[in-house]
Amino acid sequence: MVIPTHNRPELLIERAVRTALKQTLHNIEVIVVIDGPDPATVEALAQLSDPRLRVLALPDNIGAAEARNIGIRAGKAEWIALLDDDDEWAPQKLERQLVAARASAHDQPIVVCRYFLPTPQGTHEEPPRFPYAGEAIGDYLMARDAWLSHDHILMSTILFARRELFLQVPFDPALRRHQDWDWLLRVFSFPGVGFEGVPDVLATFHFHEPRPHMCLSANWSESLAWAKSHHQSGRLSERAYVGFIVHHLSQFAANDGSAHAFWSTSRAVLSGRPRPFEVARYVATWLFPQHLRRRMHLLAESGWSQLRPVRQPDAGKA
Repeated sequence: MVIPTHNRPELLIERAVRTALKQTLHNIEVIVVIDGPDPATVEALAQLSDPRLRVLALPDNIGAAEARNIGIRAGKAEWIALLDDDDEWAPQKLERQLVAARASAHDQPIVVCRYFLPTPQGTHEEPPRFPYAGEAIGDYLMARDAWLSHDHILMSTILFARRELFLQVPFDPALRRHQDWDWLLRVFSFPGVGFEGVPDVLATFHFHEPRPHMCLSANWSESLAWAKSHHQSGRLSERAYVGFIVHHLSQFAANDGSAHAFWSTSRAVLSGRPRPFEVARYVATWLFPQHLRRRMHLLAESGWSQLRPVRQPDAGKA
């Protein structure tokens, strides 16, 4: 498995490394890639004596995407799992994903699991479903059927696939955002790649903690250019393209508040033949100030919490 990290030694040791080394699958290698000068993390990892732990300290900060690529290239195992330094795994995660991978009918299975998502409204079990047979991965991740349709988020912490597939389709080091989605969109265009979902909740994704996240400070124009590229290449359908702009990108463009941001995103939305609820949501994003949008989102999230499981992770689990 590969864990990129930088300047978060406490989170890294207590969450990612601790839960990685407690896996019921014992024959593993845990590769921690320190992304640039970070003496505190080097010192913290030096206190661990587990022979399965390998540390790669990079001389320069190159970003999480290329740090993952370097860790994958350094790996020796047939299968690779990815873990962010502030996330956690349940003890059985790798074992259950390996069983699913070996039983798969696909030559190149990509195995994911469900995960806990702690939020201010409670801890949810995500995602509510895995992709349907034949469903495009872009439609699964980005398209919605209604204003309040639930997100389907897959991230690096739950990805499990053959090392050769990660080598064949590396993460794009030029991207600052959307790295996981970008990899999924590109890899699913390769022959033999198929999806396997383990229904167990085997990880915890700590997204809503009050710490800096790249996706909370987006450059809307970079994200729009990224989505246009995948749309033009055929990896994003019109539904997925519009869904991405309306539900993920428009809030950042609205925060910019410029005429350029409004007209650029508006043209993109209209070019994809949006449905009425998408037009309404897009317009609402521009009409209401950010604090009111956040309040509306929290109210909607509270409503969703009545319709999906909300619980706290059991003791001993991730």
